[in-house]
Amino acid sequence: MAITKIWPVKDSLNRVIEYAKNVDKTENPDFLNSDLYQVLHYAADENKTKFERQYYVTGINCAVKTAGQQMQITKERFGKTGGILAHHACQSFKPDEVTPKECHAIGVKLAQKMWGDRYEVIVSTHLNTNCLHNHFVINSVSFMDGKKYNERKTEYQRLRDTSDTLCREYHLSVIENPSKRKRNQGLYQAEKQGEPTRYALYRSDIDEAIERSMTMKEFYDYLRQKGYQIKGKIDSCALKLPHYPRFTRFKTLGEAYSVLHIQDQIYRQRGPEVRERSKKPILFFVPTPKKLQIEDILGFGEEYRKLRSLYRFFCYQLGIYPKNKGQISMSPYIKEEVRRMEEISQQTIFLCKNQIDTYEQLKEKQEEIQTEMEDLISQRKKLTNKMRRAEPEAKEHLSRQKRALTDQIIGLRKDLKLVQSIEKRSLKIIKTVETTYKTMMSENIKKKEKEIAR
Repeated sequence: MAITKIWPVKDSLNRVIEYAKNVDKTENPDFLNSDLYQVLHYAADENKTKFERQYYVTGINCAVKTAGQQMQITKERFGKTGGILAHHACQSFKPDEVTPKECHAIGVKLAQKMWGDRYEVIVSTHLNTNCLHNHFVINSVSFMDGKKYNERKTEYQRLRDTSDTLCREYHLSVIENPSKRKRNQGLYQAEKQGEPTRYALYRSDIDEAIERSMTMKEFYDYLRQKGYQIKGKIDSCALKLPHYPRFTRFKTLGEAYSVLHIQDQIYRQRGPEVRERSKKPILFFVPTPKKLQIEDILGFGEEYRKLRSLYRFFCYQLGIYPKNKGQISMSPYIKEEVRRMEEISQQTIFLCKNQIDTYEQLKEKQEEIQTEMEDLISQRKKLTNKMRRAEPEAKEHLSRQKRALTDQIIGLRKDLKLVQSIEKRSLKIIKTVETTYKTMMSENIKKKEKEIAR
């Protein structure tokens, strides 16, 4: 299974080429672990003797070492040195599905089929993550006729189709029906870091509603009681809280939260006796709440309600309905306020712990954290380079040091995020205070003018 992406580069051609050719990411581990490398490393003094290492970097229609210069010469030859400088594409594979050699071979074939007849391309395979992936740097100007590469939707589709064809040739898995919906990156990153989000709030309330419902009507009514607004039918069914501007479809929250899947969950959690007796299909549409009940119209409301209450009591006792385990249901508004309260408490603890009283001290702390973090990242990079050439025993010791540095960097990143959130909140408060002060002053001036006019 390979995932493909492509985007334009407008800032620096050399930067993206150097990133693609990064030695720390493209070095061949098979060569480093081979007998040839061990012999050369043992016999050669690195201060006096140099030997070539093998890297997974290939140039198509250009040399790897002078790729940037060749691409720039092509641009100057046709007088197209501005605008988009290059295009950067990526092809990522499933973990442990391909070897580095296969990954690079697929990447080279993909580049040759896509751009090999008209453009200069650098293909590099990065090995520094669990998912092996290829990077492609494509010159924006063709060396054949000087025409610029147009990154259209049809081109991206061709890239995806070509990648899938090569994956099938190498007997790799392929995403047969890829989703065309773009994921919100802000929400994705927040969920990845474990932060509470709007989607997480919706999911928790839906899970709670499913546990406490025997029918879809009870499910929708429970969400309405918590303050949700619901509209639509089946695939278009959506919900939202009043303080959010837009509705969110159930299926956007994930496949497990589609209306059909929710209906299936509610149906399965009902007792077997109820499932056997239930012949009528569950309603898909969102029912509107009725103020007047039918039993009141027929004139036997009180007796009917008593019978219904008794029936529900026995259903709970027999286990047909799920029993309330004493969990307190929190309103989504309260959940949102709790999240904000926890965030503010963390910020307050940080300010007290570091004795920060002014905005200037906050900025100094931010610079201090940034400097310390960059220093630790530099130390970790040096340890990574040492680990490549170290003996197994020394490598284990260096690995422990690297893990310790990583833990420190993670802590500093959290502190930096706290500082940035405090700064953002502080600036917002300052702006609010200034606006309030100006409003009060303008009102006072108007009052004085009215008094003078009298």
